Amino acid sequence: MNESDTEIIESTLRWMTEFVELPHSVLGDLPVCPFTKTARLANQILFKIKPFSALTEFDRDSDIMQSIHEFCNSEFEIMLVINPEKTAITAPEIQELIKKLNYHISELGLLAFHTHPEEDFNIYGLHTRRMPYPGFTVQVNSQLKPASDALLKTEYYKHWTAQQLTDFGIPRT
Repeated sequence: MNESDTEIIESTLRWMTEFVELPHSVLGDLPVCPFTKTARLANQILFKIKPFSALTEFDRDSDIMQSIHEFCNSEFEIMLVINPEKTAITAPEIQELIKKLNYHISELGLLAFHTHPEEDFNIYGLHTRRMPYPGFTVQVNSQLKPASDALLKTEYYKHWTAQQLTDFGIPRT
């Protein structure tokens, strides 16, 4: 039996409030995402429950691309796409899928980040992307740079590896 969309969103919101929004010493006593709570409380997160797999295509008429265009034409700051099927895609497969998605949405000025219950990505042992369901966020790229620049003035990136910083576009060129 599948969980209802409401239950999936509630589970995701619990993960956000009980993990993502809490301070962590590994991140200079800042939350995993210091901006999530503000966006959540302002109802600036567009939640979409959409099945996807490693074989998902991103042609203009696909369900996910239609949702992305809806997001582009909205007032939301973040779109969070959650796969209701926990085993529909593996952590390595979603990494590859998001690379493909980012190729398609870069011309829209957007950037996607993946999450997965079994994601290995971690900062000094803190697994920051282990959402209860496979999923991804879509955000406006021009809003991400000022946010990450503000974090450069804190201890947030202290425990990130050189490769993680490079992958995230730091240092800025």
